Amino acid sequence: MRTLPDDKVRARRAIRAGRRARRDAQSAADRRADGEAIRDAIISVISPEAPVAAYESLATEPPTEALIAALREAGHEVLLPVLLPDKDLDWRSGDDETQTLGTDAIAGAGVIVVPALAIARDGLRLGQGGGSYDRALARRAPGALVVAVVYDDELADVVPSDPHDQAVDAVVTPAGGLARL
Repeated sequence: MRTLPDDKVRARRAIRAGRRARRDAQSAADRRADGEAIRDAIISVISPEAPVAAYESLATEPPTEALIAALREAGHEVLLPVLLPDKDLDWRSGDDETQTLGTDAIAGAGVIVVPALAIARDGLRLGQGGGSYDRALARRAPGALVVAVVYDDELADVVPSDPHDQAVDAVVTPAGGLARL
């Protein structure tokens, strides 16, 4: 288990608490509109050949339901994460949570859509704190595009980071669309 300096731990906790509180206050109509904007921005960079790894958003995360539905409707294979007891991520395709593909399945994805609470302009992301996506992204294929999804005010100049943190290549915000980092 890694230990962090107290100031870095406090900074991460403060950022996470602030982001969660802001997200809790969002209306259902705003979430729906944000989900459509996120879908449109990500669909524009999807290659038809490679699977797309995405995530099913939690109630307070930028919504990915519209994105997943559009990908499936267009015939894309969508890989969705399954959290393992050790906080690593296995992957499944489709709605069957009992049929998993293994932790290395992410290596087949051409685009990987990841959640975050904040993204720095250098591509470092602040997640929920479990390290699940850092482990999973270490197994991605060279050239896979990693896209973090955050709300507009969650793009920051800097976020607290560690050497093992995996950077993303692009960020999508509802108002800003997709921006390469």
